[in-house]
Amino acid sequence: MNEQLKFLIELQELDSAILSIAEKAESLPRKLEQYKTPLKEAHDAYQKANLSYDSLNKKKKDKDLKLDEIQDKVNKLKTRGSDIKTNKEYEAHLKEIQVFEKNMSDIEDEILVMMEEIDSFEKELKSEELKVKKAEEELKEQEVILGSEQKQFQADLDKEKAKRAEFVSRIKEEHYRSYMNLMDRLGDKVVVETKNEVCLGCNTNIPPQLYNDIRKNDELQHCFYCTRFLYYKESPPQDDQGQDLAPSA
Repeated sequence: MNEQLKFLIELQELDSAILSIAEKAESLPRKLEQYKTPLKEAHDAYQKANLSYDSLNKKKKDKDLKLDEIQDKVNKLKTRGSDIKTNKEYEAHLKEIQVFEKNMSDIEDEILVMMEEIDSFEKELKSEELKVKKAEEELKEQEVILGSEQKQFQADLDKEKAKRAEFVSRIKEEHYRSYMNLMDRLGDKVVVETKNEVCLGCNTNIPPQLYNDIRKNDELQHCFYCTRFLYYKESPPQDDQGQDLAPSA
Protein backbone atom coordinates (compact mmCIF):
# COMPACT_ATOMS: atom_id res chain seq x y z
CA MET A 1 0.00 0.00 0.00
CA ASN A 2 1.12 3.53 -0.77
CA GLU A 3 2.87 4.88 2.34
CA GLN A 4 1.01 8.21 2.31
CA LEU A 5 -2.31 6.41 1.93
CA LYS A 6 -1.42 4.17 4.86
CA PHE A 7 -0.57 7.21 7.00
CA LEU A 8 -3.86 8.89 6.08
CA ILE A 9 -5.84 5.78 7.07
CA GLU A 10 -4.01 5.59 10.39
CA LEU A 11 -4.46 9.34 10.92
CA GLN A 12 -8.19 8.97 10.42
CA GLU A 13 -8.28 6.11 12.95
CA LEU A 14 -6.50 8.35 15.44
CA ASP A 15 -8.89 11.23 14.75
CA SER A 16 -11.84 8.88 15.32
CA ALA A 17 -10.30 7.75 18.62
CA ILE A 18 -9.66 11.36 19.67
CA LEU A 19 -13.22 12.35 18.78
CA SER A 20 -14.63 9.39 20.71
CA ILE A 21 -12.61 10.28 23.83
CA ALA A 22 -13.56 13.96 23.54
CA GLU A 23 -17.25 13.08 23.27
CA LYS A 24 -17.03 10.89 26.36
CA ALA A 25 -15.28 13.71 28.25
CA GLU A 26 -17.94 16.19 27.15
CA SER A 27 -20.69 13.85 28.38
CA LEU A 28 -19.37 13.91 31.97
CA PRO A 29 -21.07 17.19 32.98
CA ARG A 30 -24.38 15.79 31.69
CA LYS A 31 -23.85 12.68 33.80
CA LEU A 32 -23.27 14.87 36.83
CA GLU A 33 -26.51 16.75 36.14
CA GLN A 34 -28.33 13.44 36.68
CA TYR A 35 -27.24 13.66 40.32
CA LYS A 36 -27.73 17.41 40.70
CA THR A 37 -31.40 17.12 39.74
CA PRO A 38 -32.37 14.73 42.59
CA LEU A 39 -30.47 16.97 45.03
CA LYS A 40 -32.37 20.05 43.83
CA GLU A 41 -35.67 18.18 44.03
CA ALA A 42 -34.88 16.95 47.55
CA HIS A 43 -33.78 20.42 48.62
CA ASP A 44 -36.93 22.01 47.15
CA ALA A 45 -39.13 19.45 48.94
CA TYR A 46 -37.32 20.17 52.21
CA GLN A 47 -37.71 23.94 51.75
CA LYS A 48 -41.41 23.54 50.96
CA ALA A 49 -41.99 21.41 54.06
CA ASN A 50 -39.93 23.83 56.16
CA LEU A 51 -41.97 26.83 54.96
CA SER A 52 -45.20 25.04 55.87
CA TYR A 53 -43.70 24.10 59.23
CA ASP A 54 -42.66 27.69 59.97
CA SER A 55 -46.03 29.03 58.83
CA LEU A 56 -47.87 26.59 61.08
CA ASN A 57 -45.66 27.45 64.05
CA LYS A 58 -46.37 31.14 63.49
CA LYS A 59 -50.12 30.47 63.43
CA LYS A 60 -49.83 28.46 66.64
CA LYS A 61 -47.85 31.26 68.26
CA ASP A 62 -50.56 33.74 67.26
CA LYS A 63 -53.18 31.43 68.74
CA ASP A 64 -51.15 31.12 71.95
CA LEU A 65 -50.99 34.90 72.22
CA LYS A 66 -54.71 35.17 71.55
CA LEU A 67 -55.37 32.55 74.21
CA ASP A 68 -53.23 34.46 76.73
CA GLU A 69 -55.09 37.68 75.93
CA ILE A 70 -58.47 36.05 76.50
CA GLN A 71 -57.24 34.35 79.67
CA ASP A 72 -56.09 37.73 80.94
CA LYS A 73 -59.54 39.22 80.22
CA VAL A 74 -61.22 36.32 82.02
CA ASN A 75 -58.95 36.78 85.03
CA LYS A 76 -59.77 40.48 85.15
CA LEU A 77 -63.50 39.79 84.85
CA LYS A 78 -63.35 37.29 87.72
CA THR A 79 -61.60 39.82 89.99
CA ARG A 80 -64.44 42.27 89.33
CA GLY A 81 -67.05 39.78 90.50
CA SER A 82 -67.00 41.06 94.08
CA ASP A 83 -67.99 44.53 92.90
CA ILE A 84 -71.27 43.37 91.31
CA LYS A 85 -74.37 44.40 93.31
CA THR A 86 -77.36 42.85 91.55
CA ASN A 87 -78.27 39.36 90.36
CA LYS A 88 -78.95 40.66 86.86
CA GLU A 89 -75.51 42.21 86.64
CA TYR A 90 -74.00 39.02 88.00
CA GLU A 91 -75.77 36.85 85.40
CA ALA A 92 -74.52 39.15 82.62
CA HIS A 93 -71.07 38.99 84.15
CA LEU A 94 -71.08 35.18 84.19
CA LYS A 95 -72.38 35.04 80.60
CA GLU A 96 -69.54 37.29 79.46
CA ILE A 97 -67.02 35.02 81.18
CA GLN A 98 -68.64 31.96 79.56
CA VAL A 99 -68.34 33.52 76.10
CA PHE A 100 -64.64 34.16 76.63
CA GLU A 101 -64.10 30.68 78.04
CA LYS A 102 -65.92 29.17 75.05
CA ASN A 103 -63.55 31.13 72.76
CA MET A 104 -60.63 29.84 74.79
CA SER A 105 -61.85 26.26 74.44
CA ASP A 106 -62.22 26.65 70.67
CA ILE A 107 -58.72 28.12 70.41
CA GLU A 108 -57.29 25.34 72.57
CA ASP A 109 -58.88 22.77 70.25
CA GLU A 110 -57.33 24.56 67.24
CA ILE A 111 -53.96 24.59 68.98
CA LEU A 112 -54.17 20.83 69.65
CA VAL A 113 -54.84 20.20 65.94
CA MET A 114 -51.93 22.47 65.04
CA MET A 115 -49.64 20.62 67.44
CA GLU A 116 -50.50 17.32 65.73
CA GLU A 117 -49.81 18.90 62.34
CA ILE A 118 -46.53 20.34 63.63
CA ASP A 119 -45.49 16.92 64.89
CA SER A 120 -46.30 15.46 61.46
CA PHE A 121 -44.28 18.20 59.74
CA GLU A 122 -41.33 17.57 62.06
CA LYS A 123 -41.28 13.92 60.97
CA GLU A 124 -41.59 14.96 57.34
CA LEU A 125 -38.75 17.44 57.74
CA LYS A 126 -36.49 14.77 59.19
CA SER A 127 -37.35 12.48 56.28
CA GLU A 128 -36.72 15.22 53.69
CA GLU A 129 -33.47 16.18 55.42
CA LEU A 130 -32.25 12.58 55.15
CA LYS A 131 -33.10 12.62 51.42
CA VAL A 132 -31.09 15.84 50.99
CA LYS A 133 -28.09 14.36 52.78
CA LYS A 134 -28.29 11.18 50.72
CA ALA A 135 -28.50 13.16 47.47
CA GLU A 136 -25.54 15.31 48.58
CA GLU A 137 -23.47 12.21 49.35
CA GLU A 138 -24.31 10.64 45.99
CA LEU A 139 -23.41 13.87 44.19
CA LYS A 140 -20.06 14.13 46.00
CA GLU A 141 -19.33 10.48 45.24
CA GLN A 142 -20.07 11.01 41.56
CA GLU A 143 -17.96 14.18 41.48
CA VAL A 144 -14.99 12.12 42.66
CA ILE A 145 -15.69 9.30 40.17
CA LEU A 146 -16.30 11.62 37.22
CA GLY A 147 -13.33 13.77 38.19
CA SER A 148 -11.14 10.68 38.00
CA GLU A 149 -12.66 9.77 34.64
CA GLN A 150 -12.04 13.30 33.39
CA LYS A 151 -8.34 13.03 34.28
CA GLN A 152 -8.10 9.67 32.51
CA PHE A 153 -9.83 11.02 29.42
CA GLN A 154 -7.45 13.98 29.37
CA ALA A 155 -4.46 11.66 29.68
CA ASP A 156 -5.81 9.52 26.84
CA LEU A 157 -6.41 12.61 24.71
CA ASP A 158 -2.86 13.86 25.30
CA LYS A 159 -1.51 10.44 24.34
CA GLU A 160 -3.58 10.19 21.14
CA LYS A 161 -2.79 13.78 20.15
CA ALA A 162 0.93 13.05 20.54
CA LYS A 163 0.53 10.07 18.22
CA ARG A 164 -1.40 12.25 15.79
CA ALA A 165 1.36 14.86 15.70
CA GLU A 166 3.81 12.10 14.83
CA PHE A 167 1.66 10.85 11.95
CA VAL A 168 1.07 14.37 10.64
CA SER A 169 4.83 14.91 10.45
CA ARG A 170 5.05 11.94 8.06
CA ILE A 171 2.29 13.13 5.73
CA LYS A 172 3.08 15.47 2.88
CA GLU A 173 1.73 18.94 3.41
CA GLU A 174 -0.54 18.93 0.35
CA HIS A 175 -2.10 15.60 1.34
CA TYR A 176 -2.65 16.72 4.92
CA ARG A 177 -4.17 19.99 3.76
CA SER A 178 -6.51 18.07 1.45
CA TYR A 179 -7.42 15.73 4.34
CA MET A 180 -8.24 18.62 6.69
CA ASN A 181 -10.25 20.46 4.03
CA LEU A 182 -12.34 17.33 3.51
CA MET A 183 -12.82 16.96 7.27
CA ASP A 184 -13.99 20.57 7.52
CA ARG A 185 -16.35 20.18 4.58
CA LEU A 186 -17.75 16.70 5.20
CA GLY A 187 -17.31 16.34 8.93
CA ASP A 188 -17.02 12.55 8.82
CA LYS A 189 -14.88 9.78 7.33
CA VAL A 190 -12.79 11.16 4.48
CA VAL A 191 -10.57 8.13 3.80
CA VAL A 192 -12.97 5.38 2.81
CA GLU A 193 -13.06 1.91 1.33
CA THR A 194 -14.36 1.02 -2.08
CA LYS A 195 -16.32 -2.13 -2.68
CA ASN A 196 -17.98 -3.52 -5.79
CA GLU A 197 -17.07 -0.37 -7.72
CA VAL A 198 -18.83 1.86 -5.15
CA CYS A 199 -17.43 4.64 -2.93
CA LEU A 200 -18.54 3.72 0.59
CA GLY A 201 -18.38 7.39 1.56
CA CYS A 202 -21.08 8.70 -0.80
CA ASN A 203 -22.36 5.41 -2.29
CA THR A 204 -21.59 6.62 -5.81
CA ASN A 205 -20.51 4.20 -8.55
CA ILE A 206 -16.86 4.37 -9.54
CA PRO A 207 -15.79 4.05 -13.17
CA PRO A 208 -14.23 0.61 -13.84
CA GLN A 209 -10.80 1.94 -14.82
CA LEU A 210 -10.59 4.14 -11.72
CA TYR A 211 -11.74 1.22 -9.58
CA ASN A 212 -8.95 -0.95 -11.01
CA ASP A 213 -6.43 1.79 -10.19
CA ILE A 214 -7.80 2.11 -6.65
CA ARG A 215 -7.48 -1.63 -6.07
CA LYS A 216 -3.74 -1.36 -6.56
CA ASN A 217 -3.45 1.00 -3.54
CA ASP A 218 -0.21 2.35 -4.97
CA GLU A 219 -1.38 5.94 -5.48
CA LEU A 220 -3.69 8.40 -3.76
CA GLN A 221 -7.05 8.31 -5.50
CA HIS A 222 -10.14 10.45 -4.94
CA CYS A 223 -13.83 9.85 -5.51
CA PHE A 224 -14.83 11.93 -8.54
CA TYR A 225 -18.10 12.86 -6.77
CA CYS A 226 -17.34 13.51 -3.06
CA THR A 227 -13.52 13.83 -3.48
CA ARG A 228 -12.80 11.56 -0.50
CA PHE A 229 -9.57 9.57 -0.45
CA LEU A 230 -10.27 6.02 -1.63
CA TYR A 231 -8.58 2.70 -0.95
CA TYR A 232 -9.31 -0.95 -1.49
CA LYS A 233 -9.34 -3.62 1.19
CA GLU A 234 -9.16 -7.26 0.25
CA SER A 235 -12.13 -9.27 1.54
CA PRO A 236 -11.20 -12.30 3.65
CA PRO A 237 -11.85 -15.72 2.06
CA GLN A 238 -15.23 -17.25 2.89
CA ASP A 239 -16.56 -20.79 3.26
CA ASP A 240 -19.55 -22.25 1.42
CA GLN A 241 -21.93 -20.59 3.88
CA GLY A 242 -20.45 -17.15 3.26
CA GLN A 243 -18.63 -17.02 6.62
CA ASP A 244 -15.17 -15.44 6.82
CA LEU A 245 -12.37 -17.95 7.04
CA ALA A 246 -10.20 -16.72 9.86
CA PRO A 247 -6.55 -17.78 9.72
CA SER A 248 -5.68 -20.53 12.17
CA ALA A 249 -3.91 -19.41 15.34
